[in-house]
Parts: sequence; C-alpha cells; structure tokens
Amino acid sequence: MAELPQSLSGLLTLEENTQIDQTLLPTRERFSIRLTVYCWRYLQQLSEKLQTPIESLQSEQIHEWVSKDTQLQDGQHVDADFMDWFSHLVTSSLKPLGAIAKHYQVSIHELALEDITQWYQQSYST
Repeated sequence: MAELPQSLSGLLTLEENTQIDQTLLPTRERFSIRLTVYCWRYLQQLSEKLQTPIESLQSEQIHEWVSKDTQLQDGQHVDADFMDWFSHLVTSSLKPLGAIAKHYQVSIHELALEDITQWYQQSYST
C-alpha cells in the first residue's frame, strides 16, 4: 500500500482518529469529519505560508499551492489528476468549514477538532 505524502500523513493523529470514532456516527459521517479536518489543517498551512486568513483564500491560490506542493508530489501514484482532485477537495472544504466557524462565531483558523466533530454530530441528529 502506498504511503501518504508527509504533508498529509501528519494531519490527523491516532488520538484524533479515536476521538472521531467515539462519536459513533455512521461511517460516512466520520469520513466527512476526517476529510474536513485534513483539509482544515492543510488550509492552515497554506494560510500561514501566504499570511492570508483561510476565509480569504481563493480557489486559484489553493490550486496553485497544491500543484506546487513538493511533499504531495513525492507520493507514489500522485499524478496531475490526483493533484486536481485534491485541490478541488480542499477548496470544497471551505463551505462546511465556513458554516462551522459561523456556527461557533469564530474564524476558521480558530476552530478546534471538537467544534468540527460536534457540528457534524448536531447536523446528523437534525
């Protein structure tokens, strides 16, 4: 099995995975939480590098960052289609992250894993 590139492999710890699993949400919802957290962490890296709030990042900036991410490119089986897909995934994550941040009245950068998890739990139960 191919290993994740370094920039992705450190985005979610074993403890955080356990915390997500303990929500007892259906697999699909836990997968959504994980994807949201992966993208949130990736966007934090980009935001810090560009010194731009996550909310202000544009899809072009995200796509450019992903296409130049040497750590992603070092992964096995990573091609232009993957880079394009990942870029769209990260860009799409801004919608739920924005909704979560609005719900908790904080910036996306100020969110915590617990905020994201609780938001998905509340969304699932309604």
